[in-house]
Amino acid sequence: MKPQAYSKVFVADDSPIVRERLISLLMELPNVQVIGETGGALEAIDSIRRLKPTAVVLDISMPGGGGMSVLETIKKEDQAPMVIMLTNFANEPYRRRCLQLGADYFFDKSSEFEKVIHVLRKARRARA
Repeated sequence: MKPQAYSKVFVADDSPIVRERLISLLMELPNVQVIGETGGALEAIDSIRRLKPTAVVLDISMPGGGGMSVLETIKKEDQAPMVIMLTNFANEPYRRRCLQLGADYFFDKSSEFEKVIHVLRKARRARA
C-alpha cells in the first residue's frame, strides 16, 4: 500500500510540553507518523534534511537561530515540506514575514493549536 501524503511529520518547538502535546494529538491521526522532534533550530535543519518529512510544525522562538531561519533554509531545499508555523508570536509582522519566507500556514499557539491537526487531516485527504 502506498503511504498517504503528509504522513511523515517533524515537530520543532523549544517547549517540551508543547512538543509532547502536539505529538500526542498527531499520533491519534490515521496514517500520520511523527518521525522526529527537536527544541533547537540547528538540529531541526539537520533532522529535516536527513529525515525528509512531508510536513513540519515549527515554532518561531527556538535556540540556535530561531524558526524563521529554519523556515527560510528548508523552503529553499528541493521537495520542501509543507510548513506550519505554530507560535506565541502571532502578530501581523511575524505572520507576514513567515508567509514571505514560504510558510504554508501560520497559527497562534494560544488560540489555534487544534488547527494544525485539521490542516494535516485535510491535506492528507486531499492527496489520498
